[in-house]
This record gives sequence, C-alpha cells and structure tokens, in this order.
Amino acid sequence: MFAHQPTRGVSGISGVTIEDVGQGDAVRVLDLFGATILWIDYGGRQGNPFQGVRRRTVDRFLHVRPSDLVMLTHWDEDHWCSARKGVTARDADWLVPRQTASPRAARFSAKLASIRCIPESVVGLVHEFGTGGGDRVRWEKIARWPGPDARNEDCNLTGVAFSVLHERDDGVTEVILLPGDAPCEAVGHFHGYVDDAFEVRGMVASHHGSGAHWPKATVELLKHLDPDHVVFSCSDPNAYGHPDRAKWSAALPNAEFRDTAEARRDGRRSLDLLFTDR
Repeated sequence: MFAHQPTRGVSGISGVTIEDVGQGDAVRVLDLFGATILWIDYGGRQGNPFQGVRRRTVDRFLHVRPSDLVMLTHWDEDHWCSARKGVTARDADWLVPRQTASPRAARFSAKLASIRCIPESVVGLVHEFGTGGGDRVRWEKIARWPGPDARNEDCNLTGVAFSVLHERDDGVTEVILLPGDAPCEAVGHFHGYVDDAFEVRGMVASHHGSGAHWPKATVELLKHLDPDHVVFSCSDPNAYGHPDRAKWSAALPNAEFRDTAEARRDGRRSLDLLFTDR
C-alpha cells in the first residue's frame, strides 16, 4: 500500500534516538550500525536549541537525507517545526495523518517536495515496516479525522502512534513504545503487548510527560506494560509543566526516567533507547 519501505535492505533495528529539540519530539529509528531508518516527527518549539542559528546548523544536527521517510504523529507545531528552520528535511518523503491543521502548517506542507496523507481507510489497522532479521516498526492511525467542519479536533487522538520491535534469541520480543501525544490506552495495538511474550524495553512518554487526562485506563495499562525506561522529550522550563514526574513515577515505580533537558545540561544532543543485546 505504501511505496516507501524504509526498512528495505535493513537486517535489524538497534533502537531509537530521541533528539533534544526542546519542547517537542524528533525520534530516529536506527539500524544495527546506528544509521537512521525512519524519522518520527521533526519538531521542537519552545526551548529549541536552534534559536538564531543558520539553517545549515539545523541540517547538521538533525540530518535528513532526501531518501529518508519522515512520518508525523500529528500536526501540532512542536512535532514538525524544526523542518521549517532547516533545509534538507523539506526534500525528504513525508507521510502524515489527515487532520485539521493550522495555516502555518498548511504553508509549511506546501513547501515539501513530497507529502502524502495516510488514507482514512486504514484507521485502526496496524502496519509494519519489517527487516530481514525479523525486527520491525509498527504504526497505527488511531482514529478518524472528524472532517473539515469539525470544531476542536483533538489531533492527539486522530494521529499516528508507533512501536519498534526486536526479536531476541530467547524468543522474547522487546518493544519500544512511541505514542506521540496520544494516551497509551487509545492505541489499539499497545494492548497486545500485555503478554509474557513481550518485554517493554522503554518508551518516549506520551505528550512529553504530561500529567493531564490520566483516566484509570491509562494507569492500568502503563502498569501492565511496565517499561524499563521512560524518556521525557521536553524543554526546561516550559509553559506546560511537563513532565509530571510524580504521576509517572507513581504509575511506573520500577522505571528509570530520563529527559532531553537533562541531556542538554550534560552536553549531549540526544538520548538513546536501545535493545538489550544491541
């Protein structure tokens, strides 16, 4: 169905890199040699590290090749706006959800060399980009676009969520969850990981670690998934109070928590979530 298969010719996946883009998300899925297979989001707004720098500096820090696929979780600006600051990302192939977007997003999309919308006919279905060794990237458009006349669309819930899977030699499948800004319980295929055959290696916290909109179903699913590592992708400070460490720690008392703001203070530009044998 989708012509661009980013894992074609790839033997396996080592994990993901979460780039420090301030308040926002930009995630790279990595092959066994650390090269980028797929970009998920290319954002960063408040507190981004690119204020006042040349466009080519953005390209150097967040390098996108014309042959790369960039997939967007949703059209909130903090998930795409670093591409507006650079150059090379505009030449990549973009696959995006159909949503009601801002005028600024519409102007940006018109400048992209290649952009395609995920058809609404695939909503709720799970798609995979598979590698030769059995590792794969799963993605799912969570819910339907309510249409152009709808008011107050929650684009967190009509966007795309991802998971990255690695098959270990002992038969266990390790998983990294990438929900974007969607609450985990809204992502249908995440519920399938509540099984002894899966081990959730880590996740990028939904909505930058927000503590808002935490129904009982959210807490219960997180407890069952029980990720080893959780990364908050956000700036410090930010206007939203992200992350709510107390709420996330209470739900996941066994997890190790890291955030991109701390990485910046330590002189790093990114954080890695890697599979145990990679």
